Amino acid sequence: MSAFLAPIHFMVYGKNQLQEQLIAAIADKAVAEGWQTEAAVEGYVHRETQPLENIIDLANIHGWLSASIEDVEHRLAALVTELLFGHPERQEVLERLAYEEGTKQAAGEGLEAGEVFQYMMTHLVDGMPCDGVNMMRDQSADTFRWDKMADVHSRYWTEVEGSPAVYDALRSQFVAGMLEKTGYEVFSSNGVNYILQKKQTA
Repeated sequence: MSAFLAPIHFMVYGKNQLQEQLIAAIADKAVAEGWQTEAAVEGYVHRETQPLENIIDLANIHGWLSASIEDVEHRLAALVTELLFGHPERQEVLERLAYEEGTKQAAGEGLEAGEVFQYMMTHLVDGMPCDGVNMMRDQSADTFRWDKMADVHSRYWTEVEGSPAVYDALRSQFVAGMLEKTGYEVFSSNGVNYILQKKQTA
């Protein structure tokens, strides 16, 4: 059965599973902090342990993966929005948690900027590969510039009356955790044009 699946399909599923881990960590944190009961948050968590080939619809691979992305994006937005409703101070806690979760997927040392970018793109949910969300502008050994060609995340947050800015903050911290050992950081002044570059030292 797995003969029908290509590496890109496993990569997309792997990205989804990492976001599933973030959702589970947020749910667990909410229970530990007394924000919600376990029963109240468990509906947002999907603890799938089966390999992709056992659960995917091989007759509709693209559709199944696309629906899986929509599902994981929606549940993250819904859970975080519920937890922050009336309690904006919790966002700082969730951002720290996102950073910690990012460190669990930390990229290694000694990578060039392009290699770090590729590592990020194999770990972050950004729609389907055919959506062409991220387009490179230029690169060197120490910098990588790209443009975000489409916003594939905001609608999940607005649909649950949440703030896309919260997603941006959580993602930024998750990325910072991933890059902790690399010596790189990501900047964007407008949410469209991005640069990955070596951290500036004083």
